[in-house]
Amino acid sequence: MNEKLKIRFSGRGGQGIKFLGSVLVRVAMAANYYATLTVDYTPSVRGGPIFCDVILNTAPISYPFCDKDADIFIAIDQNGFERASECIYEKTHSFIDENTIANAEEIIQKGIIHRVPITRRADEKKIPKSANILCLGFLSEYLKESGKLDLKEEYYNQVLNSMPQQFRAINIQSYQLGQALYRELINEFQ
Repeated sequence: MNEKLKIRFSGRGGQGIKFLGSVLVRVAMAANYYATLTVDYTPSVRGGPIFCDVILNTAPISYPFCDKDADIFIAIDQNGFERASECIYEKTHSFIDENTIANAEEIIQKGIIHRVPITRRADEKKIPKSANILCLGFLSEYLKESGKLDLKEEYYNQVLNSMPQQFRAINIQSYQLGQALYRELINEFQ
């Protein structure tokens, strides 16, 4: 059986969107999945819109992009959201930051929209630069609960614990905050 998952993350330059995608790819590879990461950003690296597509599969991947077929779309910045939202179709689950994105319901006409306080939670816990890894923790719980992909906790731990010492504790804390946020909101997603 072929398990395939297409995910798009969007934000603005400096939020660690590319890093988020690369960490997820490393987790998937540790779990013996094929994985690709493609990144799209504007010339203004800091502050400009950015998105990345992560494709995970049990078989080799021939096309590494989410066109109008993302299974999951996570957006944490208005400009990044507007630039990247063309990936959505009828079956897409969109997790949209409720603080930074104003018009999701106007732009997203298909799929399922979930409003999530990602950046607010990162700000409340005084880790605004780690909202990306908070997204990873949130996504890990969603994938586990929805049964979309079998990425076990040990693979996330393996990758998080291999990060440089000076960033390891904050990234693990952020990841756990994302997991807790998902569990707090789980009833809204069913």
